[in-house]
Amino acid sequence: MYKDALKNFLSTSQGVDSIIFLDSEGEAVEFAGSVPDYDLKIIGAHFSIFFNTMNGFEPQPSSMVITTRPYVISMCRLSKEHFLLVLYMSDYHAIINRSRLHELIAFIKGSL
Repeated sequence: MYKDALKNFLSTSQGVDSIIFLDSEGEAVEFAGSVPDYDLKIIGAHFSIFFNTMNGFEPQPSSMVITTRPYVISMCRLSKEHFLLVLYMSDYHAIINRSRLHELIAFIKGSL
């Protein structure tokens, strides 16, 4: 179910390289994109550690954007146990796909 939603997001969103749906432990529930599977799992695990360190902050951040090279990484908390990591090719692509990302987030949240 999630794999189809992630692939649909990739195919209909400009500049999205890869996307990872993770649990709070950093395990990839589902993923898709051009980055090799193993690398996506490692990226997800590392970024989950970073995102989970933010748990002690109040109010808890629901999303953040990190600019790296070559990606702009958008991290979105879906629930206490799940989050989404999207690898965009540029800031521009992250901005123009914001509404598509919110549609995907609503779909996944509705099924959790």
